[in-house]
Amino acid sequence: MEKFKLTIIGSGAMVPTKTRRPSCYLLEAGNKKILLDIGHNSTGRLAELGVDLQAIDILFVSHFHTDHFADAMPLVHSRWVDDLYFPERGHKELTIIGPESIEERWKKLREVFWVEPQEPYPIKFIEGVKKIKTDEIDIELFEIKHVQWYQSLGIKITFDGKSVVYTGDVGGEHNLKYLKDKAKDTDLLLIEAGCANPSPTHLTIDQVIEISKDANVRKTVATHIRDENLGIFKKKTDKHDNVVLAEDLMKIEI
Repeated sequence: MEKFKLTIIGSGAMVPTKTRRPSCYLLEAGNKKILLDIGHNSTGRLAELGVDLQAIDILFVSHFHTDHFADAMPLVHSRWVDDLYFPERGHKELTIIGPESIEERWKKLREVFWVEPQEPYPIKFIEGVKKIKTDEIDIELFEIKHVQWYQSLGIKITFDGKSVVYTGDVGGEHNLKYLKDKAKDTDLLLIEAGCANPSPTHLTIDQVIEISKDANVRKTVATHIRDENLGIFKKKTDKHDNVVLAEDLMKIEI
């Protein structure tokens, strides 16, 4: 069986701490390396872990907050500069998957952070709700309600008969049945638990546990955690063997 594993690069929220960086997750499916979100501080942490930035095949962006999207530009710009020292290898195309308008927003970032128009980099953008089938993996992109200002997406990746669902950030008033349907019978659910109390923009750990149980998920990893919520979260998840709290550098075989 080929490897299918998740490494948690950042399990925290907007404010980095000594133990938690903003959202970033490395999913390896056979020969494919997929980043699920890339919040600020992510490229440095990837380098510290010995992850070759050039080896990333796909970047999935769930939404446009900086703790999920900010290091997209540093990732691509770093790859371009690195290629200057190895001109014989050319540029490896990067697929960036995200909500509607992600290509337009990327162009706006370039106007600010990478102004040289003669320095192109090959990026394939895939936007919005759809299904993608490749020789190795199947991808389903589905809409998530987080904030009203733009579309957010969740993603389901199926490889070698197993599946991973990642939600990104989810509004606490989201239709839970919809989320349960998307996560039904999945092998790994990576889902945010941003708040201890009900919130219009984040799920609580109680909602995460309910989704996991009703969707018959084999293993659920609650992430996007603020340190001050750890105590109460642990008391609740200790009662559920298949629900664990994410930690930076955690590795999970799927």
